[in-house]
Amino acid sequence: MRLRDSLQRAAARLVIPLLARTSPSTSDLDPAVAAVLRLQRLMRLPDLDTMAPARARAFAEEGMGSLDVDVVAMANVIDTHAAGLPVRIYVPVDVGPNWIVYLHGGGGVIGSIDGSDAVVRLLADRTRCRVASVAYRLGPEHKHPAAIDDACAAFAALAERAGPTARIAVAGDSFGGFLAAHVDLYTRDTGRRRPDLQVLIYPLVDLELAFPSIERNGLGYLLTHKLILWLREHYLHADDDKRAGSPWHRPSLVGACPALVVTAGFDPLVDEGDAYAARLRADGAQVRHRRFDTLVHGFLSMGGAVPAARAAIELMCADLAELLAQPANA
Repeated sequence: MRLRDSLQRAAARLVIPLLARTSPSTSDLDPAVAAVLRLQRLMRLPDLDTMAPARARAFAEEGMGSLDVDVVAMANVIDTHAAGLPVRIYVPVDVGPNWIVYLHGGGGVIGSIDGSDAVVRLLADRTRCRVASVAYRLGPEHKHPAAIDDACAAFAALAERAGPTARIAVAGDSFGGFLAAHVDLYTRDTGRRRPDLQVLIYPLVDLELAFPSIERNGLGYLLTHKLILWLREHYLHADDDKRAGSPWHRPSLVGACPALVVTAGFDPLVDEGDAYAARLRADGAQVRHRRFDTLVHGFLSMGGAVPAARAAIELMCADLAELLAQPANA
């Protein structure tokens, strides 16, 4: 880790608890999360939606790294390719037989393997799974449905690499959850090898952005309504059919694989994530839904400085390991 990163991490871990104690949240928002939001305002950081996409990508990775969990050592880390896409495979100590294909968030415009490295390492360590983190194509250079095509192709290639006896999950946060849902539905519709579990972490599932929490939580909680619109503009073509591209608007979710759905109470996407979990269950899927009412979108990147975020991540990892180990219909 570079010296600057170490200093930023140390500073964040000192300042955030102090802010949480001196200015406790007056709502149900976690006090340490409220401190993160206050620190962001005090620093007067520019908004991502005021930047060109390339600058926004770099700025986002620099900005959240100081809040990440500590980097966990792996037995091996392999940079390779699957379906022509860069993939980083994390092999934890005492690795078991199962695999996770991980799709990072970022609205289809920002995000990367490097940006999700710390939390993916923790995921591998806690679940004892090989975790393959996929670098899919991003907009505006590669617009919809390039990311979906990449996610489906990478999952197929990695499932073949994992072998027929391994159980395999497809997981993702935010836009990565959107892609994970698409992978499940694609494999259902084409007869390809299915995921044994889909893990949707505060997922986007409705490109129409029609759920009430988009407005209710759309200002002041890191992910804003304005930023969501900026991301959608750079991800979609002007004439793309938003309904056809949305897992939420599929006529039926019957036959979906088992799901772990994780949502956050102060997230603009919370209503659609909650609704998708309920619809999966209503259409016959096995669903475990964890809603963390005091947290915000992006809490995976706060586990090093926000105790409630770290606890949520640990619980999610435990759930994932448990559910992936279960045989079908258990």
